[in-house]
Amino acid sequence: MLVTGGSRGIGRATALRLAGDHDVAVGYVENAAAAEETVAACRERGATATAVAGDVSDSAAAERVVESAADALGGLDALVSNAGIVDPNRVEETTDEAWREVLGVNLDGAFYVTRAATPLLREAGGDVVYVSSVGGTAGTVDASYAASKAGLHGLVRALARELGPDGVQVNAVAPGPVATSMNDDIVAYLEREEFRGHENVDTHLPEYACEPETVAESVHSLLETAYVHGEILRVDGGMSLG
Repeated sequence: MLVTGGSRGIGRATALRLAGDHDVAVGYVENAAAAEETVAACRERGATATAVAGDVSDSAAAERVVESAADALGGLDALVSNAGIVDPNRVEETTDEAWREVLGVNLDGAFYVTRAATPLLREAGGDVVYVSSVGGTAGTVDASYAASKAGLHGLVRALARELGPDGVQVNAVAPGPVATSMNDDIVAYLEREEFRGHENVDTHLPEYACEPETVAESVHSLLETAYVHGEILRVDGGMSLG
């Protein structure tokens, strides 16, 4: 199993949750120490684990990440595409570079690793799970982030149709607020800027945010359950209810 963005947050929690059932390749870009710490924790749970470095927004690097993971693990039975970034800005303040960077990691990167992994997943009858966001349906955070996550939802539907007949299940989880440093950055920006349209966006449970392990459990469920296909599983405390 390859988990992109696996060195921290939801990706790390997912790698640890799945380490009992899968061998794990932890994808990362910069923080090698965090990736190796996650690898060590996966090994403590009995998994064969390795760290693979590469920026998935670059198609050649994404291919190398997949190849390195498959070489280290002797194949690939699942892909959890979790790598993601956020750079919240008002639309008139969003630069071309910022727009391309967010879409490049969150959407292009998901496509590139999936394209590279597809032959291996077909062979294994494996699974793909994308880590998306409630922003993909509710339009939360900002235009670049919401657009990138909405694109993931379209990707899930299209690939579910294309790869399902080959035995490859394709799904996504769409979390709401999760207790990570990325969410802290989002909340701070929205509060500081009094970002219009977000005044009444909230969960419908006592907890505002869930822990990364809650999302990881949902990823595990999608990977281990047969006949769930083309699904966008919302893990958002009811935030998408409006």
